[in-house]
Amino acid sequence: MTQNHASPNPTLTESTIPLAALLPGLAGLIPFWIFALSGVLPFGLSPLLALIAFITYGAVILSFVGAIWWGLAAAAGPTAPKAVMFLWSVTPALIGWLATLVSADLGVLILAVGFLLQWSLDAGLVTRYPEVMPRWVFRLRTILTAGVLIAVTVAWWYLV
Repeated sequence: MTQNHASPNPTLTESTIPLAALLPGLAGLIPFWIFALSGVLPFGLSPLLALIAFITYGAVILSFVGAIWWGLAAAAGPTAPKAVMFLWSVTPALIGWLATLVSADLGVLILAVGFLLQWSLDAGLVTRYPEVMPRWVFRLRTILTAGVLIAVTVAWWYLV
């Protein structure tokens, strides 16, 4: 009987962000940064158009990160809080939609709150139900949320 000494470290496997997820995630930050910096860099966008585009794109992405919970709930085992997860999965879309309906300054703030709230709930989910959300997903969400929130700050500074 031979032993396989080349088995991967489960901790490393669970926490390593796959490149196939990391690269599109980081690419998703590009529009945030283009719109946020359009007030100071020559992208050819008016500040008003950039602000509207920033808020609209932010609403779309907030909807996407909420929908991740739908997929996690659908795949989760019986101990997961599926009803709460399904309910929450649509809430970020509503928050993002609200951000598009109010004044631009309030819309940017609503997006910031939405992304912070989503990250906080992700943190609670991965802590309380680690079998539901892989650790690497939360690591990626942390990186991307930081990128979005810094872009929100820049947009607030240069566009609002």
